[in-house]
Amino acid sequence: MSRQCLRKHVANIAALAPLLVCLFIASSPRAALGSVFSWQSHQKSITKYQHRNQPLNFDKVKAAGKLIELKAGSESKEDFDGDDDWMRGLAVTFKNTSNKNIVYFQLFLQFPETGAAGLMMAHHMNFGRMPKDSNDRNYDNVLRPGEEVEITLTDDQYGRLRSFLKSRSYDKVSNVRLFLDTVIFDDDIMWAGGDQWRRNPNDPNQWFPINKQ
Repeated sequence: MSRQCLRKHVANIAALAPLLVCLFIASSPRAALGSVFSWQSHQKSITKYQHRNQPLNFDKVKAAGKLIELKAGSESKEDFDGDDDWMRGLAVTFKNTSNKNIVYFQLFLQFPETGAAGLMMAHHMNFGRMPKDSNDRNYDNVLRPGEEVEITLTDDQYGRLRSFLKSRSYDKVSNVRLFLDTVIFDDDIMWAGGDQWRRNPNDPNQWFPINKQ
């Protein structure tokens, strides 16, 4: 084969290569693209942050149709597969591990991916109603020592959460971090950030630390 023919033969092969790739993708897009990106797009994770003295445990979470059990410890992470709607119907089971009745608590759902653009975005799930002052005893719910309650993200709450994320250009998230923010007992003592707080009798919106634990 002459040098000129050889160059022509190589050029023909180079020209055919992109066409063959296009035909392969067109005939089997799932095989060509889905297998490459499916693991990245489907993997989700839930992380639980736990203070050593927090009065509630939340080791069981339902997400993407699965029961996920988070291990004991200050921080526990579990990975699993889920689609883009994996947080719809998210449910967390809480157990009162204190020796007092709990009338209100707030759990934050934090989204670590959003921290890359500034402050980390968060949403909340609540139990009961925070008393407005020390004389407010008209509780919506009471969680007694040893009792459990499951809190579910309703469809309405999920819709608001998606709108909230979209407003900051985050249509989809792949991981969430559970963080217990506040607990109120029926003796009007508050637990927050690992410490206990007492309400100021002269200003019901102000709280003073009782001790450092």
